[in-house]
Amino acid sequence: MHQRTVPCQFFAPQKIEEALEILSRYGKEIKVIAGGTDLLIQYYDRLYEVGDWLDLKNIKELKEIKIHQNQMEIGAMVTHVQLEKSEAIKKYFPVLSQAAADIGSPQIRNRGTIGGNIVNASPAGDLLAPLMAYETQFKLLSVQGERIVPAEEFFIGPKKTIIEPAQLLTRIILPLPSERTYGSWIKIGKRKALIIATITLALIVEMAEDDKTFKNVRTCLGSVAPTPIEIKEVREKMIGKNFSQLDFNQLGQIVEDKISPIDDIRGTKEYRKDVAKEIMINALEEIDAAWRSYK
Repeated sequence: MHQRTVPCQFFAPQKIEEALEILSRYGKEIKVIAGGTDLLIQYYDRLYEVGDWLDLKNIKELKEIKIHQNQMEIGAMVTHVQLEKSEAIKKYFPVLSQAAADIGSPQIRNRGTIGGNIVNASPAGDLLAPLMAYETQFKLLSVQGERIVPAEEFFIGPKKTIIEPAQLLTRIILPLPSERTYGSWIKIGKRKALIIATITLALIVEMAEDDKTFKNVRTCLGSVAPTPIEIKEVREKMIGKNFSQLDFNQLGQIVEDKISPIDDIRGTKEYRKDVAKEIMINALEEIDAAWRSYK
């Protein structure tokens, strides 16, 4: 069995600055832990491989949800339960709230964090498609300074991101949407509880000032490619049109054609393609009905 010659070190700073200093010293040698719901499972039978730990649980400013200057800032240590229950998130970002409510079990939602879900970067991560759909940016800090990165540039492969060993994801920044914004969240899995997504869809539609034509559309999916993706061709087909001019079946077909899923234990490539088309049609119908109910 592997034996460590150096004692394991555990750090739990109270300030971001302290955490950044520790990261700058230890870099790749240290594991950052938020809720631990992904990391501890990943290393379940080989925890001895981890030399040092940096626990963010005591950094209070990473647990805050704030609104200022037409944007919401969510601290990286905000839990899934906080995302689900927050009245501000329900009001401005209902798709994110719904996605958080669909994650794992109550125990996982109580411990797991938005920052952990992002940095873990599983293609099946439930929050990733909604965050992309809401045009989210991530604030990365290091002792060298800060970097703001759009969500679509952050994920570069399965469980791979652009974050560097000395950087810490501290805030998730979402521009506040207009009142003419509608959204739909659909998650398909194999069973009712504790499901890892077979496929997820976050569709966000912003109507123009006339409240009849489409000003902006974001169609983002998870579990259909190595990273969460946006189907930009849907936006091109919809902008400037109104609901009566849309062919929902054609838009669903675009989504099916543009994704590149794999076969795995949760579903075949063909199944995911078929499902992607159907849930796109369902999401469009849901948003159409919501828009009509407000007329």
